[in-house]
Amino acid sequence: MKHTTCRALLPLFVAIALFAAFASSRREWAEAAPSQSSSPEPTRNPDQWREDLRYLAEELPRRHVNPFHQISPGVWADEVAALDAAIPALADHVILIRMTRLVALVGDAHTSLGWTSQRYPLRSYPIFLSNRPDGLFVAAVTAQRRETSRGYTDYSRALGARVVSIGGIDIELVKQRVTALISTDNEVWPTFLLPNFLNVPEVLNALEVAPDMDHGWFVVEDAEGRRMELDLAPVTNSELAQLPLFNWPGVRRWTRPLIFSRPSSLNYWYEYLEDKRTVYFRYRRCQEMSSLPFAGFSQELLSFLDTNDVDRLIIELRDNPGGNSAILDPFIEAVRSRPRFNQPGKLFVLINRGTASSGMLNANTLQLRTRAILIGEPTGGKPNSYGEVRNFPLPHSGLTVNYPTRFFRLRTDDPPALMPDVPVEYPWSAFQAGRDPVLEAALSY
Repeated sequence: MKHTTCRALLPLFVAIALFAAFASSRREWAEAAPSQSSSPEPTRNPDQWREDLRYLAEELPRRHVNPFHQISPGVWADEVAALDAAIPALADHVILIRMTRLVALVGDAHTSLGWTSQRYPLRSYPIFLSNRPDGLFVAAVTAQRRETSRGYTDYSRALGARVVSIGGIDIELVKQRVTALISTDNEVWPTFLLPNFLNVPEVLNALEVAPDMDHGWFVVEDAEGRRMELDLAPVTNSELAQLPLFNWPGVRRWTRPLIFSRPSSLNYWYEYLEDKRTVYFRYRRCQEMSSLPFAGFSQELLSFLDTNDVDRLIIELRDNPGGNSAILDPFIEAVRSRPRFNQPGKLFVLINRGTASSGMLNANTLQLRTRAILIGEPTGGKPNSYGEVRNFPLPHSGLTVNYPTRFFRLRTDDPPALMPDVPVEYPWSAFQAGRDPVLEAALSY
């Protein structure tokens, strides 16, 4: 079964897989109050935005396979009317964010508003965050120094620190506001996507977190309770790609966990852990690589499994957001037909909150059709959910509306997520120590 996907709403940039270390500075960190600024100017194009809104309000319910599975037509109409009335007084980016929230109300991960319009480009603060069970942490931050009233700030000291607040607002409250913008099927998926929203100035401003978009006020705290304030200036996507960053391995060179040991551009690869007699197969995305078609890669991997001293196969599906689930199906059947691996304790699948759409679909197939043991966190994807995504553009803004055309019922039960057989979290503290508790659980099972 083919299941194509468009990831739930992402900002214009792709979150960079950067991971950070704590700096060793012992100086006291200071906290300052955020500055205030007047609101951005209202839109000059209220009629065009209203036409886009009317088109969205009519076309999305018409094209979606089941648009009112979570909200009623009356609620949808009321929300549309409220936004229509507010448009003349709102800045363009606020309208965009309000429209994002409107689309998210439909209540499935594949109904979303894509921020791909060049007419209203969004920016980002040069900071990358990692949301973990033990908090939200700084994974990378700009290496450029910015002069403030308190002098220059050494941003490297923020690496690995926990985020306490943004714009003077407690981080948990900020998370709650941002979560309302994320198209999702469950409560798990937003926890994975949150970092992609928390460094977008226009998002934070629209949610009344960043009154002055020229200053991104992030307060962070190290493991010893010392606080530091970051005053970050927004940059465009092209500027962000050129900025020097403090990032892992950064100040300290910890061991890189195996899951992050290869470039994120590789959709699939494997490694033989000789001392564990284990093959680790990383399936990062459900997409073909032009440089190595999956059929050829699969044949090589299966040949290695058949001709070497391998006792255990681990299939890594963490952070796999989807694509085409059919790509992996022949490999799953090939593993299923090999009793040497298709037995308890010999075949493992690693999942987490970033396992969604076709990535989740593959994990579900492995659980139902093989004797694999699933280890990790509940998935961001929901087994019984909407998929087969199509889209249409809004006539004036050029924003893209994504919507599903099919409902997939994969299980007789209806769990909110694909649940692991062996629950194991991956906290930031373990990552900083160079450990991977999920992989360790599979290797020691």
